[in-house]
Amino acid sequence: MFGQIAPTEFDLRFRLLGIPVRVHPVFWLTSAFLAWDSGDPRKSLIRVLCIFVAILVHEMGHALMNRRFGWRSEIVLYFFGGYATSMRHTTWKDVAVSAAGPAAGFALYFAIRFGVPELIRAGWRPGELAVDAIGFSLFINFVWNAVNLLPVFPLDGGQISRELCLRFNRRTGMDVALKLSMLVSAAVAAWAVKCVMDKTSLLGLDPLFLGIMFGYLCFQSYQASHSHGRGYW
Repeated sequence: MFGQIAPTEFDLRFRLLGIPVRVHPVFWLTSAFLAWDSGDPRKSLIRVLCIFVAILVHEMGHALMNRRFGWRSEIVLYFFGGYATSMRHTTWKDVAVSAAGPAAGFALYFAIRFGVPELIRAGWRPGELAVDAIGFSLFINFVWNAVNLLPVFPLDGGQISRELCLRFNRRTGMDVALKLSMLVSAAVAAWAVKCVMDKTSLLGLDPLFLGIMFGYLCFQSYQASHSHGRGYW
């Protein structure tokens, strides 16, 4: 999500369905920030694991689609997300790769949403920690993948927007995609500021965090647009 991340000696490494996965230590720290529950450390730990599963499934969607198109991908989990290494394909294949992450995440969301009631009807009685894990997993899988579909760089929606804009106009497509990214990220940041002032949450998340994040993404898009306009892209 935020560029190529250098490995460290503290990385957790494993393979899933033949795809190499690397988890940077910063991933655990930022996940703990999102999942922290001062009243019950056990809930914090379980929520971190829920975030790990949610983002891993999301990135596996990208990686498996890349492999479908002949590219061996590696997954890296870092900061508030991660990425699956990729390469340029055709327009529609690139759109498919970008969309595969949110699609996998929503598939997990619906599997939990409709699978858990079936287990309960079959006799399973989840305890307090399991109920919290289910609720948090539904929340993180829905919000994370919905936000990722916004047409903002470097989110998946931004990658899809770029490919479609370039498809219809190779000369101005990149500029249109960057300006759309600036507009949407600025709107989200402004909405977040309003929520901070009103002391309300935004999509169930800390509006200050979202305001800073989308403000930064807006600035990144502005810089990229400025460089693109001068022929440096």
